[in-house]
Amino acid sequence: MKGKRITFTLLVILCLGTIFAFSHQIGTTSESISDGFTIGIINVYSKITSKEISESRKEELVKDLRKVVRKSAHFTIYFFLGIFMYATLSSYGCNHSVLFTLVFCFLYACSDEVHQLFVIHRTGRVFDVFIDTIGSSLGVSFSLLFKKIVRK
Repeated sequence: MKGKRITFTLLVILCLGTIFAFSHQIGTTSESISDGFTIGIINVYSKITSKEISESRKEELVKDLRKVVRKSAHFTIYFFLGIFMYATLSSYGCNHSVLFTLVFCFLYACSDEVHQLFVIHRTGRVFDVFIDTIGSSLGVSFSLLFKKIVRK
């Protein structure tokens, strides 16, 4: 049990650090990383489908997909934060693990957006807090479902 507690706690810290690090990047760096990831997805798609995509079309696709990729990143990291935070609190026998996890993730999302207000070329967005909270909520829901399946 102690090993699980340490592992889940470290995973929570890793998620929090990752969120902080990405939020601390200046806007152009953050956008460049997102665009590079998007180009990677386009290249994989091109290989799988054996369809050649021109550089100009790739640029168009990157612009079209930029927002989806960035919001998906928000959702995904908070999905995992929800899972790991719930698992950590549950491993300590916390009676209200779901509630505390959701409140914690919501407050961290709020603080993350405030943090971005102080980073060059970044903005804090209420919509991102909404996406983050949905991600962590689904992470907790996934954990509860997994827990229920494992118990049977």
